[in-house]
Amino acid sequence: MATNKTRIGWIDEFKGFVLLLVCLFHIEQTFPNAHLGAWHLSALRMSSFFFISGVLFSTKRFSNFKSYFTHKTKVLLLPYLYLSFLFFALDPVIYNFALFPRTPTMTVVNTIPDINNTWQYIYWNIAKIFIAGKSSVGAGPLWFVFTLYSVSLIFYLLHEMSKRQVNPKLFFAVMSIEGLLGGWILNKNHIHLPLGIERDLTILFFFGCGYLCKEPIKKIHSAISAGAAHASNNTAIVAAIGIVCFIAYAFLESPSPNFSIMNNDLGKSLPQFVASSITGIVGLIATFLLASKIPDIAPIRIFKGILRNISRNALVILAVHWWIVLMLRLFCRPAINQPGIAYIAIPIVALGTIAAIPLFRGKLYRLLGKEKISVKESLNIRK
Repeated sequence: MATNKTRIGWIDEFKGFVLLLVCLFHIEQTFPNAHLGAWHLSALRMSSFFFISGVLFSTKRFSNFKSYFTHKTKVLLLPYLYLSFLFFALDPVIYNFALFPRTPTMTVVNTIPDINNTWQYIYWNIAKIFIAGKSSVGAGPLWFVFTLYSVSLIFYLLHEMSKRQVNPKLFFAVMSIEGLLGGWILNKNHIHLPLGIERDLTILFFFGCGYLCKEPIKKIHSAISAGAAHASNNTAIVAAIGIVCFIAYAFLESPSPNFSIMNNDLGKSLPQFVASSITGIVGLIATFLLASKIPDIAPIRIFKGILRNISRNALVILAVHWWIVLMLRLFCRPAINQPGIAYIAIPIVALGTIAAIPLFRGKLYRLLGKEKISVKESLNIRK
């Protein structure tokens, strides 16, 4: 697929596409009259992202847990904290508490707090950041960053333990399934633990599946490459698998406004949750493997470039798009959430987010744990 220092094109495109789905979901969630069908993708969005994170998991650059921990803290935990507080400081409710009734419902470790003044709002936001691991109201989607940090550390420790096992792959499979069952039991009993431990268990399953599928995916990618023997036949097989999985997903998924991996609310049926998530993930993997074979004609090249840029700027996009959606919710929701008008939220959020990327990558780059780059490079869609 690639060396550690080389970004894998189709995986960047995959991640960018899932992030795009996340942004569109938040728009539809806030403005229901913008009918985007995002509710039907709830079972695959975040599970797909954690699956592909498992595919990318590697310890080759780290000699021990301390070096891995230090790196992940720099690129995930510290940006989570910095951005959580930055967008908390930009939350208008702090300066005008009369806006509070318009904010999203806040849940902290299975508790919907009774908030009656600014100081209580500040207190519960801090609890949301440090106790629930769900970031501040102003940067809600950053729960994903904190969870990826937690699961990555857990998986590193499991990876070290696997070295002492007779069958490491079986060990990972068992640990992943046990994580899923643990998360499901907590879900059914409505138990929510500090730091999102219950969602870590659920997500460990998808992360572990991704890691176990790393080599098979690499082989499939090689098998459909232009120079491979029987590439055409292999491509047809992958396409057929993708189509079958998407058809299965359409029958299996059950849209629910309460479904949320962030809250470990996984629906009513474990087999349905797992089957819909897995078929959705396999369908997406097949799609992007096949897309890697498409000739780079202008429209395709531009679209792929946009998805890769989204992937490279994931931290910025996760935080900024949500903050813009929050501002529209607080100040313009009744006017925007009208039939035919609600779709205007899409270009507003897109343009605002694009404008913020150079600011963060060029001026506020330390908040992201990244190197400073130019405006042109931050918006580059050619690589």
